[in-house]
Amino acid sequence: MMATGNVGTVIKDLKQRIGGIAAALVSRDGLVLYADVPAGVYTETFAIMCATILGAAATANTELNRAPPERIVIEGHDSKTIIVGSGKKALLVTVVDQAADPQKVLAEAIKVADLLKTA
Repeated sequence: MMATGNVGTVIKDLKQRIGGIAAALVSRDGLVLYADVPAGVYTETFAIMCATILGAAATANTELNRAPPERIVIEGHDSKTIIVGSGKKALLVTVVDQAADPQKVLAEAIKVADLLKTA
């Protein structure tokens, strides 16, 4: 994985390119590795809930003898949250306005997740 300072630069650049509300790299255990989120957000809660969402989906797929999900897209009334794997140990989470182009956001998120991929 990149040095922490570089991770921050990459995450902030991604957030700016996609017009993001929030972007974070979190461990699959729910630990914050780096987060660029609005003031007042409890990053620890945000990170653990994102990891839990992906973990729950993986468990549901396993029960059906299916492969774990490669991504999770959560669509709300005013925003979209996209969670993609970044190696075996991390997740990249992006949150954008509902009007954002989901294909562009997903493509950018996948590129950055691959760049930041952890072992």
